[in-house]
Amino acid sequence: MKYTEEQLRHVVFLSEVVLQGNKRGMMEETLLMLLYIVKSLKEAEFSEDVSEEIARLIEQVEERLREENGRLQEIQINLAMPNRRKPMV
Repeated sequence: MKYTEEQLRHVVFLSEVVLQGNKRGMMEETLLMLLYIVKSLKEAEFSEDVSEEIARLIEQVEERLREENGRLQEIQINLAMPNRRKPMV
C-alpha cells in the first residue's frame, strides 16, 4: 500500500498535535505509527538542517538511555548488597 503525500501530512499533523499538546496518553500509539513508517523505508533523504536535528535528537535519546541504565545498575547493586547501604541520618 502506498501512502499519499496528503496522508503523510496528516500523520505529521497528528504527531505534532500529540507532541505539542503533551498528550502523553497518545504518545505510545504515535511512536508506533511513526516507527512502522520508518521501518518500512529502505532509505530516506533529508536536508542538512533536518539531518543535524535528527542527529542531535539521537544523541539526546542515547545519552538519557545511558544515564537511566547507569542509575538502574546502581540501584541493583545497592539492593544486592543491603549491608553496604549507607545508614540514614
